[in-house]
Formats: sequence, C-alpha cells, structure tokens
Amino acid sequence: MHKSALSILSNVVHGYVGNRAVVFSLQSYGWNVDAIHTTEFLNHPGYGQFKGQKTGSDTVADLFRGLRDILDLKKEYSLILVGYCPSAEVMSTIYREITPMLKTGIEKEKPVLVVDPVLGDNGRLYVPQEIVEAHVSFLKLGLVDMTTPNQFELELLTGIQMSSWTTVREAFVTFYEKYHVPNVVLLSVVLDGQMFGVGFSKESESIFGIPIPTIDCRFSGCGDVFTALITHAFCKNDYKLTPIILGQVLAKLGRILSISYDEEKAKIGESPVVIQDVRLMQLRNIFDETESLKYDVIYI
Repeated sequence: MHKSALSILSNVVHGYVGNRAVVFSLQSYGWNVDAIHTTEFLNHPGYGQFKGQKTGSDTVADLFRGLRDILDLKKEYSLILVGYCPSAEVMSTIYREITPMLKTGIEKEKPVLVVDPVLGDNGRLYVPQEIVEAHVSFLKLGLVDMTTPNQFELELLTGIQMSSWTTVREAFVTFYEKYHVPNVVLLSVVLDGQMFGVGFSKESESIFGIPIPTIDCRFSGCGDVFTALITHAFCKNDYKLTPIILGQVLAKLGRILSISYDEEKAKIGESPVVIQDVRLMQLRNIFDETESLKYDVIYI
C-alpha cells in the first residue's frame, strides 16, 4: 500500500489536537504525511487563553498551488484527511482544491478521502452555519469514502435525534441516503446509560455497536486521535470498515485515555475533570497492540 497522506486540519504549537495529533499518529504507522494547517494557534481553547491566528483561504489556495507545482497531485496521495476549518471560505477552498484529485476517472487511482466534519458538540455549533452548508454540498457529491461525525454532528446532518437503537439505525440509514458515504463511524453515543461506538458499512450492509467503558472526564484531542487510528485501520484493511477494525481502535483509544487519566490523577492528587492533552507520545506503543484487546459487538 502506497502510504502518502495529505492531512488538512487545525494546528497548535502546544498539545496534541488537530494535525499535531493526526500527523504523529499516522507517521507512527509509517505514513508519509504532508500537512496543511487551517489554524496556527498556541493551544486548544481548553487552556483558557488563546494566541495565534486562523489560516485564510488565500493562504490555503496558495499552498495547494505550490503543491501542484512540485507534485502530481492526482498520483501523490493515497489518502486525504479533512478536519476542522475555521471559516466557510477555507472549507470551500479545500473542497474546491481536492475535487480534481478525486476525479481521476480511474476509481482505483483516486486517493481515499476521510472527512471529520467538525461542527460542534454538546448540542451547539462552534463553527459558522455556512460551514455546515459547505459540508452538505460536498458530501452530496459522493466523493467521501469515510466520515467520522460525533453524535451532535450526525444528528445535525440527518435531523434525527438518537435516543434508541431504532433511531440510531434511522440516522445512519438516512445519512447514507442523503450523502452516499459508504462508511460512517460515530465515536460515541450514550443509550440507556451505556456508551457505544457505532459503525456503518454499506459494503457489508451492516450497522454495529461496540460498548465503551465510560471515564468521567473530558479529554481534549481524543477525537482527532480516533480519526487517525480508524483511518489507518480502514486503509490497512483494504478500505473496509468492520466490527473488528472498530473494536480494536476503540480498545486502543480506551487504553490511551485510561492510562492518561490514571497518570493525571496521580500527578494532581485527585480525580481530574479534564485532561488537556492525552499521553500520545508516551503511549504510542499501544498503536500496534491487537491480540490483548477485548471488545464486544452488537449488530443493529
């Protein structure tokens, strides 16, 4: 497998969110990663202070022009990953620039496109409404191979509130009918007091849930780490999403979060409410673990 990726996400100087988390994770698996940063911030907002700036659409367009000058973009990348963008102008510019790379005319030669539609969480948007519309317009083109929305984003994009397995199935089926994305992964949804990761595969015509142990703490950047891990696993598995793939990734992420939590608790002497940055560097050996990982599967 040709392992060259273009990762288009936010970036921070300190911490592991956005491209700082994704690039490291993919490189740990042997990917050659080029990165376009949609922000250049000091840190993520959880630190309570903010420095840096958003990347403008002109800069993003200029970087793509530069890449075209030195590379054949229709052949260079086997993977394109798109995540957080600060404005509709930047989002539209990215989609406009990558579309020719995805329309090669030969299906096997096009890069795999994974989109993490970062729109909001906990019942509210934290991007302009125009970004939602940019995602909707692009998703309908049928060029996305896998997407990784959170619960709020999946509900927003389908108009279906997920409160039972029946409504979860309805949301996934509706999402496919509207956007024709053949693989969808939901990191977490809580049903009857239990958290689950959920996957949808059009190829196998299946929807499956993986129970996830709950840790009473907020972890900054875990969604970005998850997207990187599930993207690599998906590509390694011949671009197929299965319960085994999702279960292994969730188990790895669970171990990373659990150890990060225990170390932070030992450091501060009490149970942490939030962990600003997971121990990604220290726990990178977990990326390759498979045999010891245990998980259950529920078919929906």
